Amino acid sequence: MDLDRLMTNWQERRCLYWWEPKDGEPNVGDYLARVLVGAILRLADREIVDKRNKRKRLFSIGSVLHFARDGETVWGTGVNGKIPADAHRFRALDVRAVRGPLTREFLVKHGIDCPAVYGDPALLAPRFFPAALVAERFASTDFLVVPHLNDPPEPYQRYRDRMCSPRQFPAAFIRRLVQGRRIVAASLHGVILAEAYGIPAVLLDAGGTEARFKYDDYYAGTGRTDYPVARSVEEALAIEPVELPDVDAIASRLLRAFPFDLWNASAPSQNPRERVSNETARA
Repeated sequence: MDLDRLMTNWQERRCLYWWEPKDGEPNVGDYLARVLVGAILRLADREIVDKRNKRKRLFSIGSVLHFARDGETVWGTGVNGKIPADAHRFRALDVRAVRGPLTREFLVKHGIDCPAVYGDPALLAPRFFPAALVAERFASTDFLVVPHLNDPPEPYQRYRDRMCSPRQFPAAFIRRLVQGRRIVAASLHGVILAEAYGIPAVLLDAGGTEARFKYDDYYAGTGRTDYPVARSVEEALAIEPVELPDVDAIASRLLRAFPFDLWNASAPSQNPRERVSNETARA
């Protein structure tokens, strides 16, 4: 990475938190925090580095709440169920939205004011990355499999030609994802991005180490408390996917809650005639 990119990366990380694997390669959901927040700010002619207070970060996409410090801002972040409660060292946060009601309950129990504004900001992806612009073709295969980045390879050996790896940058991931008519995903953001683009998804638990908390939190935040979980790809293909959420309504609420004020900027208009709906984004 050249010096200019290193400097930009450092400056943006002072303003915005996103998690990255130790090898430096992207994990799509986490890296989307950087890409999506940057795209939203450009609606107000701002850049990530224009944030007024560069000592307090914004937390958006990811189960990364335990990295937050006092006085920092939360917009869509969730609790990671694998992290002990006492690892959350903050006492005061500026919360604008959270991934779901389980994260809100956690914060309220810790004395943090938290509005009941729910949703993962990745649901906004089609507004900024319409499938028709990102991909050359759609739904060319009956299903695709999105493993979790920490999953062992054994459960997926038979499906190597149907894989959509989460270890990609967002545009490449979306380009592959929209080729499937159904998504089988152990990755939370495999499920979320599939649903964002109107593709039915089935959650896969193939014996990985992920806690169920973040999945329950996401589904509850989209108004669904009952959803199927498959133990194998084969079982997932036989399961009826849960009904898709009202992505456009959730995305609109999240965009209204975005903290433009931290950048001395006004929120842009959300005239429905100007919005890119889920269906249009995938057309």
